[in-house]
Amino acid sequence: MVNKENTGKLKDITGIRFGKLIVLERSQSNSKSGNAMWVCRCDCGNITVVIGSKLRTGHTKSCGCLRTNNIAQGHSKERIYRIWKGMHQRCYNQKDDKYRWYGAKGILICPEWHKFIPFRKWALNNGYEKGLTIDRKNPNGNYEPANCRWQTQKQQMNNVSSNKNLLHKGKNYTQSEFAEKFNLKYHTVVNRLRLGWALERIINTPER
Repeated sequence: MVNKENTGKLKDITGIRFGKLIVLERSQSNSKSGNAMWVCRCDCGNITVVIGSKLRTGHTKSCGCLRTNNIAQGHSKERIYRIWKGMHQRCYNQKDDKYRWYGAKGILICPEWHKFIPFRKWALNNGYEKGLTIDRKNPNGNYEPANCRWQTQKQQMNNVSSNKNLLHKGKNYTQSEFAEKFNLKYHTVVNRLRLGWALERIINTPER
């Protein structure tokens, strides 16, 4: 089947609006299937490149912000939304750096919190403040109202490391104390310990 976008009869759609997108120019490259790509500016300010046929059929109407706004219902710029999104990434996105410690271990999110607004309402009614992070009371349990609370990062680190003392040169440290002592990020220490690194290797290997 001949692709009309590859035949030289390509219609110039520069300047035409499709949903929230204004076409700026033809992209210098085509899609993997050979379709023409167009550089567009979204009303939100983002620049995105879209296949022409997806613009004309209405399949793509924004840079992705429309989908985000439908989920967040006007709260997409709030910190709570970023926390909710990060929670889902580490539990369900296998490409996320933290997935191995969450989703891969069977830690899930309760059905109610698969939608953002119920999570937001719970957060605001249960102690959420700027600077606090979500913490699971039982670190092996799921993200759900009965198992979650809001704490400072330091409180959360101490909870996780309270019974995991590290002996280095005759002195015991919690994981957070060890990180502070040797100027390392807490999660760097935790991840390296989980990988079976010796303490000296943890101390002497520069962080990325």
